[in-house]
Amino acid sequence: MVVPVQEAFVQYQLPIGPAAPPGGAELPELAGAPSRDAGRIERAGAPPRDAGPRLVLSRSALERFIRCARCFWLEKRRDVRPPAMVPMTLAVATDALLKNEFDQVRASGARHPLWEREHLRVAAFAHPNLDDWRNNRRGIRALHAASDTEVYGSVDDLWRNLDDDSLHIVDYKSTSKQGEPSLNGGWGEQYKRQIEIYQWLFEQNGFPVNHAAYFLYVNASKSGTFFDPSLTGRMSFVATLHVHAGSTGWVADAIAAAAACARGDDLPASGADCDNCRYYEQREGALRQA
Repeated sequence: MVVPVQEAFVQYQLPIGPAAPPGGAELPELAGAPSRDAGRIERAGAPPRDAGPRLVLSRSALERFIRCARCFWLEKRRDVRPPAMVPMTLAVATDALLKNEFDQVRASGARHPLWEREHLRVAAFAHPNLDDWRNNRRGIRALHAASDTEVYGSVDDLWRNLDDDSLHIVDYKSTSKQGEPSLNGGWGEQYKRQIEIYQWLFEQNGFPVNHAAYFLYVNASKSGTFFDPSLTGRMSFVATLHVHAGSTGWVADAIAAAAACARGDDLPASGADCDNCRYYEQREGALRQA
């Protein structure tokens, strides 16, 4: 049975206002989703309220649900996965270099020139679990007790505010484009949701989270040449820092909706902008006409 998109959105859409995800996205929930007052959210380790096996969702899985409930359901209930993306190995390399950069500052306690340029009173936050929080398989975890769902995600960095000891979530982004990168349009709304889920995870683990999150963009220049006289390759990057005022009020609704979808028997409607579903439908239509 296919759940009509109108029913899925009208019956379970997110409230309009500050609790909604960035960009006013609506959650395609299914019948049977826990109500928003079904129970409070508890930190990891809290006893589950619901019977049945505990659901474990990564931050990226939650994002896939928001973008297309049908693809999410097919993955969770039928083990049908969308085509894999090409690994962004160059972006992984820049992430690693930036982590090395700020880990040196973390160890020495020095002030990074970027913070001086941006007039930020912050320091690199040190914690014995930082390596786990950065690991894609482990990450930082929290339990949404009302739906008995454990959510996890891996962060790039954390900066401690020197005035109130709150934590700024930091995410590294790399690109190569003309002009300064922006969080408006394109992948920006997804990036905002990403960092707000991280904020929620740290809140649930009892950390004082500052609503100001930072995206550190490194934008590669296409000017000049590549090799120096020793045939060592060189790329030039311009670093810009973008602040985002995060709001985590929508995250619990998204988790409850995703859990209901993953446990439900009804096939949800496709996401309005799902390229995978659009390709499949066009392909099937073309094959029927062949």
